[in-house]
Amino acid sequence: MKDFIELIKTNANNYPHRIAVIDGERKISYTDFFNLVLSISNKLLSESSNPKIVFDLKQGIEAYALIVAVLNVEGTYCPLNPDAPIERKMQIINEFKPNFVVVETENKVSEFPQVNVVTVEKLSSEKNFSEINKIYNSENIIYVIYTSGTTGAPKGVMICRKALNKFLEWSIPTYAATEKDIWGQFSFLSFDLSIVDIFTCLCSGATLLAMNDIPAKKNRPAGIIEKDKITVWHSIPSAVEFMMVNEKAKEYDFSSLRVMSFCGESLRKHQVEFLFKKKNDLMVFNTYGPTEGTLFCTWQELKSDTYLNFCDFTMSIGKAIPGWNLKLNPVEDFAEKEIIIHGDYIGKGYLGNVTDTKFKKIEIENNSVNGFETGDLVNEKDGNLYFSCRKDRQVKIKGFRVELDEIDFRINEFLNKTTVTTLKKDSLYSFIETDEKINDVELREYLKKKLEAFKIPNAFFSISEIPRSANQKVDNNALIKLIP
Repeated sequence: MKDFIELIKTNANNYPHRIAVIDGERKISYTDFFNLVLSISNKLLSESSNPKIVFDLKQGIEAYALIVAVLNVEGTYCPLNPDAPIERKMQIINEFKPNFVVVETENKVSEFPQVNVVTVEKLSSEKNFSEINKIYNSENIIYVIYTSGTTGAPKGVMICRKALNKFLEWSIPTYAATEKDIWGQFSFLSFDLSIVDIFTCLCSGATLLAMNDIPAKKNRPAGIIEKDKITVWHSIPSAVEFMMVNEKAKEYDFSSLRVMSFCGESLRKHQVEFLFKKKNDLMVFNTYGPTEGTLFCTWQELKSDTYLNFCDFTMSIGKAIPGWNLKLNPVEDFAEKEIIIHGDYIGKGYLGNVTDTKFKKIEIENNSVNGFETGDLVNEKDGNLYFSCRKDRQVKIKGFRVELDEIDFRINEFLNKTTVTTLKKDSLYSFIETDEKINDVELREYLKKKLEAFKIPNAFFSISEIPRSANQKVDNNALIKLIP
């Protein structure tokens, strides 16, 4: 397969007037988008032959063009989380050591003292559309994305060019996006799901919709699908919970949707059933993969007439995609096994002097290969893999091992509401996303029929909204602080 830059360039040449990106009221054609890429590329090369760029930008035309431009000139980029505190941003900048930091507006420049800062407007102001002739090194690091730090200090994961190209070799024909598709780009650029969106869409010649209105995408995602006629949706499963809340006020039209793809959290039965009730012929992709594994590495297609074949406490995460390999390692005291990802397309390790690393050489059929110990535990049933929990998130109560997802599954089974169970001082507590009063007695009676006594939470809390991180993942630490 051609390099991703060549694929985007080919689309610009073959379909000059096709819309590449929709950004609010603005639209840009493939030709104009690639000219913007070239303009930024030439500006970058005037600063460095292999530039290292940190950017603090929201999704949009200029941000997408900057990402493609950096990779067009064999540079490396590192995105900042827009919601992160300045101390956190400076920590990343000092570790990454960029040539300069790119921001949206002049008033953002002063936020980064003693750093070379430029606005994205100035970076793209010179209209130099000269072609860039580069022979790309497939082993070069193209981006560094920092983990969320939920299981320790955040680490910068280094991903090389050949890994993204190999992923696209699979994702382009699998999503099968065309000029008829509008791909909703939901995730922050600091979350690697955004890379799946940007490159799979633009290499396919489809239209990328920048969902950069944060309040709207959090509170009204169903309305965005209806209004913008989105055909391909890609996000964490929690977005479905927001859609279910939207549906209480109004029934939204999902007829435009063709594919909905999820990663980053466990996808649950009630979420899938909601989507199939909205559109019976919808294709739902459930995927799995840590940042260290390069985007995602497993995939399961779900359809309305077969999804129950891939349902346990959560939906199956499927099997490895071509190029990625899984090894299931037994773990002492656990019935589940840990996923080890191995092969040539996993990350190249962590940036800086990280001593606590799960990147290791492992033995596969008497060969030593690159591997990554994910810490994620799975069950295997009928040949299908099901995510259980993280190894460091399994809890023990009175000497018994407890899977928190099982408790959440049973509560949801009874109430049909989003639930998150957590542990504090050897006691279990469940938070249920609802404004209604919980009938504690009825819920406990139901759980007694489904769970052992030590698994039944000490208390159930109604909460209008489960606290979440910038990437919309559950903020477990915030929940623990709410426990009296």
